[in-house]
Amino acid sequence: MELTVESLIAELGLELSSGQGSAKAHVRWVHITELVDPTPWLKGGELLLTTGIQLTGPKVQHELIERLAEHEIAGLGFGTGFAHKKLPVALVNAARKRGFPVFEVPYELPFIAITERVFAQLVDERYEMLQRSMAGDVLAEALTGNLYPEELLGKLRPFGIGEQAAVLAFAMSDPAIGAPLLERALQRAGVHSLVAIRAGLLCAVIDIDGVEPDPVELAGRARTELAARLGDVRAAASRPAATHSLRLSFHEARCALEAARLRNGETGDAIASYRDLGAFQLLLSLQDDDALMSYCRGVLGPVEQGEGEYGDELLRSLDVFIENNGHWERAASALYCHRHTLRYRIRRVEQLTGRDFSRARDRIEFWLALRGRELAR
Repeated sequence: MELTVESLIAELGLELSSGQGSAKAHVRWVHITELVDPTPWLKGGELLLTTGIQLTGPKVQHELIERLAEHEIAGLGFGTGFAHKKLPVALVNAARKRGFPVFEVPYELPFIAITERVFAQLVDERYEMLQRSMAGDVLAEALTGNLYPEELLGKLRPFGIGEQAAVLAFAMSDPAIGAPLLERALQRAGVHSLVAIRAGLLCAVIDIDGVEPDPVELAGRARTELAARLGDVRAAASRPAATHSLRLSFHEARCALEAARLRNGETGDAIASYRDLGAFQLLLSLQDDDALMSYCRGVLGPVEQGEGEYGDELLRSLDVFIENNGHWERAASALYCHRHTLRYRIRRVEQLTGRDFSRARDRIEFWLALRGRELAR
């Protein structure tokens, strides 16, 4: 759980005197200070604790709040019972005006109790991040397809994943924020999982043994929870399969998500599955990577070989242009370039390949080759 001023004071049984709307910001560190201006020694995101010994008048109290707000400090815990019997009115008024979080720390609650709680939470956060980084490495290695089945099982066993698995994939604006939410949702469902970010998607490899809901239903439940916090979220699930086919399961979920997007647009409540694969099913059925890459090179090779490093930029532009249905303005905007630059790139692709975007067959072959290139990497 992410540490915020709001979550911390809830644990401590305290109340905010101001800044309720800003108390969801992440607390990066906690710092005790009695300086009138501590900001030269702060980076932002800190929670400050003070008894206000030097804050003896309205002017200096107001100036402190202004400085803290300008430096994006997370909040201020003000200890009463020392220099001040209660929260100074001028300080609270200034904080309310700026929407800056301030809360009273009564004399009976020592600062050390707060710092210990903050440090413990931050350590848990770092450990969670480390675990996720390990999970990302395992997933990346698993998707290479270079591991023997027993090696792959050994890598996944610490995450509670056995011989049958499925992959859930979620597209959202910030997968990093969604990762801990997805982990907790799957834990509540009693599902063992490996959660990691791959190819810009939030992914979960889930153990199928003993799981009551099928992967599509489980993806739907998780999507509902993620969308409640993060807004627009698209989801897909692969079919249950042997764990040694994890690479294929990942691409099945990823391609289902892409196929559903192309058919339905960016949004949609339905959970994509193998039933949505369409033309992707043809690509996924080619188990021979060499055969798939041979086809892709036949279509895209002249661009890759003829333009060197610039070939990658041409192919990226080609991909975005096709995904935007040949709409010059939208594609150029997505590429952060002028439409005339994009027109030049597309014409160059046509010259190198001898193909013509006005022909439906050539557009289809470009699209298939681009998708196959991703699958065979």
